[in-house]
Amino acid sequence: MKSICTQLIDIIKKNLINIKKLKDTFYKKNDGSHVSEGDLLIQKLLQDEISTNYNKYFLISEENDHIEKWKNYNNFIVLDPIDGTENFISGMLEWGVGISVFENNKHKESAILLPDMNLQIMSGDKIPKNKSRIVGMSTRHFKKGLQPCDKNFDYRALGCSMINMYYVLTGSFNHYVDPIGGFVWDILPGLNLALENKMDVYVDDKKYNGEFLSPEKRYKIKILNK
Repeated sequence: MKSICTQLIDIIKKNLINIKKLKDTFYKKNDGSHVSEGDLLIQKLLQDEISTNYNKYFLISEENDHIEKWKNYNNFIVLDPIDGTENFISGMLEWGVGISVFENNKHKESAILLPDMNLQIMSGDKIPKNKSRIVGMSTRHFKKGLQPCDKNFDYRALGCSMINMYYVLTGSFNHYVDPIGGFVWDILPGLNLALENKMDVYVDDKKYNGEFLSPEKRYKIKILNK
């Protein structure tokens, strides 16, 4: 039997052509960021699958109405339908999908899918490691100015948390930090895949151990390669 993440990723792959056709239809949200019809199609496809076959889970997505409602549940599927929407609508390859599954508020499985780069990491994968002196940073941090800067490292901001997570998981980043903070759909897949791969993970300057986090706030994060 396929894992939940495998099943959901298969749905995205089967519909990828139609998803990408929707990159030119997008709207500005209240926070000034964009959401595309591609984001909304992925969310609808996966919401339909979850409602049909995984209805004990409550879906928490960047694009759905979960405020307060999530508090009535203990089982969750956390989804970022398109992380890096600005990249996606601009025709760049650097966008991704993040999925995390929790049962009784404890992590069960996660996946990161980078469709246009034909890359993915899922729970249980063995990940070969590169060696790097590059630090991945959130775009939010760069917008506020990168201070202080450790001259022993180079820095990159790629506009997509899932890309950043993928690169720190594979050792292409020496470490990844977001001192401004992301929401659970931005961070939970990467944090938990990092834990599975014996990496040091910090949330709000405290060691993270795989627990579920409230979707109603941002969290500062740091992931360190050993």
